[in-house]
Amino acid sequence: MMEALFFYFGKVILCSGVTFLYYRLFLKDRTFHHYNRFYLLAAVLISMLLPLLKVSYFTLEVNSNMYLLINSLQNLSSPNNSNDDFNYSQICAFLIGLVTFFFLTKLTVGLVKIHLLKKKYNKENFEGISFYQTDLVEAPFSYFKNLFWKNSIAIQSDLGRQILKHEMVHIEQRHSWDKIFIEITTALFWFNPFIYLIKKEINLIHEYLADKKAVKNSDTKAFAQMLLASHFSGKEFPATSPFLSSNLKKRLTMLKKSKTKYSYARRILALPLLFTLAFMYLVNAKNKEIRTTNQEITDYVSTLKKDTIPPPPPPPAPVNEEPPGLRELEKQLQIKEKELKPMNEAITKKSEEAQKLSAEMQFKSKELEKLAKNNDFNSPKFKKLEKEMNALGNKMNLIFESEDFKNSMKNLDFNHAEMDKLHSKIDQYYNSDEFKLKIKDAEARAKEAEKLVNSPAFKKKIAAAEKQALQAEKKINSPEFKKRIEEAEKRANEAADKAVNSVEFKKRIQEAEETAKLAAENGNSKIIILNSNGKNANSDADNIKIFIDGKPVTKLEMENLSPDRIEKMEVNKKGYNGTKSGEIHITTKK
Repeated sequence: MMEALFFYFGKVILCSGVTFLYYRLFLKDRTFHHYNRFYLLAAVLISMLLPLLKVSYFTLEVNSNMYLLINSLQNLSSPNNSNDDFNYSQICAFLIGLVTFFFLTKLTVGLVKIHLLKKKYNKENFEGISFYQTDLVEAPFSYFKNLFWKNSIAIQSDLGRQILKHEMVHIEQRHSWDKIFIEITTALFWFNPFIYLIKKEINLIHEYLADKKAVKNSDTKAFAQMLLASHFSGKEFPATSPFLSSNLKKRLTMLKKSKTKYSYARRILALPLLFTLAFMYLVNAKNKEIRTTNQEITDYVSTLKKDTIPPPPPPPAPVNEEPPGLRELEKQLQIKEKELKPMNEAITKKSEEAQKLSAEMQFKSKELEKLAKNNDFNSPKFKKLEKEMNALGNKMNLIFESEDFKNSMKNLDFNHAEMDKLHSKIDQYYNSDEFKLKIKDAEARAKEAEKLVNSPAFKKKIAAAEKQALQAEKKINSPEFKKRIEEAEKRANEAADKAVNSVEFKKRIQEAEETAKLAAENGNSKIIILNSNGKNANSDADNIKIFIDGKPVTKLEMENLSPDRIEKMEVNKKGYNGTKSGEIHITTKK
């Protein structure tokens, strides 16, 4: 259990590292702040949920002999975990929980302090906002729909109006929810270094959004001077949005920055494609591993069956056999997997096309950035690259917005949902009391079988069987046995020579030669029917019924049938079911 938990933590750190690296390379310090805000929040959520996704939903089934193999190996000696290892894992889990409890307590205490401040200071309501006049060093700051103001700042002054606009953006866009979410996540995954970097970026993006709206239709230069003139105390309450922070330099730089161009491809394409391809590669690799495991299980079980000496008396019958419905569910799963294969191939093909376009767009995007740094916005090369980027973006849209791609994704989702239901039913059976009872019964029978195999009586039987095998080997290699084999071969050769030289065998050969001669004289176009004396019986065979491949035909149709096409012919003097007329049954070559 502890190993699974630590493995999950490792995957969370890996996922958050990949998503933050993508943000760092392609999205950081760009002007599409709304997208960056929700990207980082989604990155945190995906990092926690993606490791819980079971790849087994999309992979092959493990050989059913696995259960037999597990039962056969359960009685073998296995290394026991030492008490030191057990205590070590327990201590690590306890320390992680203790630090998590500390951070959650710290967050709770901070929120309680804010609620106590609401009772301490007088409240004024306007436009649904609770306004508090305070003498706090941390003010001004906002918390959900609460605004804590500092008495030393005149609200009617230019500075006061700018700060009010700034804080109203925090309230309108509900930034406190982001902060609560990231604080709880930080408490739960405090050992993840990337969560602190993401937290820092989210707080900075909140300020970018508020600054951008606060200076809209206003003087950016005056707002920058106001930020520089203000004083940051260094103190903050959790889940609040203070006007001042330690990121003044970055906020001033962002105010002067022009709008980022060609951001659509940069923020939409690369990471989803990367996760799609990585997931498909993971499923493919898992399938290869399962195929190898299945082959090893088959080989091992086959070896066990070959090496098993006369089995012990059959144990009592199991409580219940596998229900017929389970086999039907497994067949349905196999059918669904076959249906998913062409869909996955189609989506993979589309993804490969999109990946090529994405790589080309990234290359052109870098060239555009170089030109943008030199302010070559009106150069022919810049305009040409701009058109090419738009064309590539349109091609990308055609791929992902096409009805074919959408239908494939819908069908894929539908089939996956159906497979989830089937897996759920199968899991329900394997987790049932009935199946657990069968496992216990199998374990008990395996122990009984092991006792029987290791018993003196069974070992005595094995020794007797080995002794009989040695005696049989000696007998086969003895001169007397070899002499008997030679005599048998000699008698068989004499009997064969006698049969070949007999009058009856020579007569049959002669009749066959005459039949072949008659067939040649008729030009291979007619079938000659010989009676028991070897004479042509076609003249008096009017009452004979003729069948070719089970269908009744006329005598003329039979005569027109080429002998080369005949595979077998049967002649019955009397027909089937006691009829008096004779029958000829001809089977043609297929």
